[in-house]
Amino acid sequence: MNPSEDTLRSILQESKGVPSIGRYQILDTLGRGNMGEVFRARDPMIGRLVALKTRRFDLVYEKKDLKFIIDKFFEEARIAGNLIHPHIVTVFDVGQDGDYCFIAMELLDGKNLTSYNKADTLLSHTKVMNLVRQTCVALDFAHSRKVIHRDIKPANLMFTGDDRIKITDFGIAVLTRSTTSDLQVMGTPSYMSPEQTKGVKLTPQTDFFSLGVVFFELLVGRRPFMGRTLYELMENIRYAPAPSLLTFNPKLPPSLDRIIQKALEKEPELRYRNGREFAADIDQVLQGKSVQVRDIKATRKADLLKPIEFFHSFSRKEIVEITRYGTFIRYDKSQVIVREGDVDTTFFILLYGRVRVIKNNRSIADLTKGACFGEMGAINKTPRTAHVIAKEPCLVLKLDFKVLERESPDLKVKFYHVFIQTLVQRLEATTKQLSSYGGSKTTAQPSAETQSEDGSKPLPSAEKTV
Repeated sequence: MNPSEDTLRSILQESKGVPSIGRYQILDTLGRGNMGEVFRARDPMIGRLVALKTRRFDLVYEKKDLKFIIDKFFEEARIAGNLIHPHIVTVFDVGQDGDYCFIAMELLDGKNLTSYNKADTLLSHTKVMNLVRQTCVALDFAHSRKVIHRDIKPANLMFTGDDRIKITDFGIAVLTRSTTSDLQVMGTPSYMSPEQTKGVKLTPQTDFFSLGVVFFELLVGRRPFMGRTLYELMENIRYAPAPSLLTFNPKLPPSLDRIIQKALEKEPELRYRNGREFAADIDQVLQGKSVQVRDIKATRKADLLKPIEFFHSFSRKEIVEITRYGTFIRYDKSQVIVREGDVDTTFFILLYGRVRVIKNNRSIADLTKGACFGEMGAINKTPRTAHVIAKEPCLVLKLDFKVLERESPDLKVKFYHVFIQTLVQRLEATTKQLSSYGGSKTTAQPSAETQSEDGSKPLPSAEKTV
């Protein structure tokens, strides 16, 4: 008998009585999902331990859809199998055994990052930076092969025993050259990019946004975008500015906040161009250097602010500085900009469009280009007393007093000065309005253009803002 045949016969005899899928002997379960399980398994042909990812699609999908879904599953194996990189999990094999489809992957010794994204389980910020840097490098490699992961989240990032990151689960990855959009909206909602929530064509920058969310979460123990409902979460991802890291942990390096804010830009073209650039900025912070993130549209942003009357007393240098600390957000009609009851230290300046202030389900005021709102709540740190909603597409600059105080106290003082001037103008306007009644007992009411969000103090109109 041929020695190789004898060896094969011996292996097959040893495997009798052991549960198996394909040729893989099932040893124990690593995890379960709604469509299958992940097992620790052994390849008896070479004695290698593997993670065997299985799926039973027939339990979830209609028969008419099965071929399409199974083809997508094998597409994952094909895509991941071509990505050979130290920080991407290695795929060894793929197959089908009866109703089970399976992928045999590298068995990793470690935990995914869901073990380290809670306030009481956080890793040091230095270790987090190293892990995210490795992820950037791996994504840069995948993107260079025209592959977008589309589901970067803590559960898909394995932290191994030798302090390495391994990206797993390319199950909804897409080739950037693909023209199909049948799965464009798939992903995990909390980590989706704004464009992903809209189902539009994606670029590699969608992975950087998701990684920015993960980065934020690993540093402070909460995600930057939250929502009481899925709809509210989607709205916040699309339109709400990301809060500053330093709001939750002021001891973190300010440069980290700048890096994450760039990753979380709403417009893909304002994020990092590639993973190498993202990783290079992290390297700077790891070396103890300050990072001033280059904004490719800083000049254009400054040009937007200069014509606004609110900024007439600011120098060009100060305006450029403001563009670094502020967040420019586009809102569609009916989007909520300020919610009644929220407490934070941010205020807003309307750069174009029109917004409406609503209190007790009643329209209080319509504000137009140049108006500021929310400053009293920001200064006093009191709950917002009204909603502010976009009445038409608009662009808003959002600024945070905490960030200004930390980064540029002089700029914060300048804003206070402008607000005082604005308040004086409001009082003068109210005094003239009252005097026009000639001592009448009728109480004058502020106009819709000048009444404030809380209904007690008038907000500036576009014509009266200094």
